[in-house]
Amino acid sequence: MEAAITANADWREDEGGKVGLWLFILSEILLFGAFLASYVGTRLGNPECALGVVVWPEAGHLPGLAMAAANTVILLTSSYTMVRAISRAERGDRAGFRNNMIATIVLGLGFLVVKSAEYAFKVSHGYYPGSDLAKASPGLSIFLSYYYMLTILHGLHIVAGLVWNGVAFYASADAPMPAVARRAEYAGLYWHFVDVVWVFLFPLLYLI
Repeated sequence: MEAAITANADWREDEGGKVGLWLFILSEILLFGAFLASYVGTRLGNPECALGVVVWPEAGHLPGLAMAAANTVILLTSSYTMVRAISRAERGDRAGFRNNMIATIVLGLGFLVVKSAEYAFKVSHGYYPGSDLAKASPGLSIFLSYYYMLTILHGLHIVAGLVWNGVAFYASADAPMPAVARRAEYAGLYWHFVDVVWVFLFPLLYLI
């Protein structure tokens, strides 16, 4: 009887945690949705940076696009390693979980490194709000403001996801595997959400 009560309490805690996490992710979807709707609406209503026309100046655009494409591959790969980490945790494979979680964290850090290099590259070419290049083109100035706002916001979420993944990894050293699997699932849901956001940002900011 006591075991059944404990199992029921664990189930309620697990379900409560999932509901709380999904509500949190929903609030994040609304946050990014509002910014993206504002971005799309601004570009639809402004002929100087209208959708369907790449706003980036031709000089230096391809290297930035290449780095963004590389980051897309990095994040998609990190989603794969996260899926493997969760799968290993559910099977009770502690070493497998930790190896795949390390890979996910390293890939996330790699994304930030590439993004930092891209920022440095863009700044060196004058692609930032307030630069002489931006002042000469109102459409580009508007676009760059949105670009940095959206990518920095996303980068902060990457940092938050890395902290979450790091905590899950650290706690897995001696925690029971069911608890490790539950924490991995929660961290994975958030990490996948961050990856999906980038899948939307990439074409909107680099291709159209």
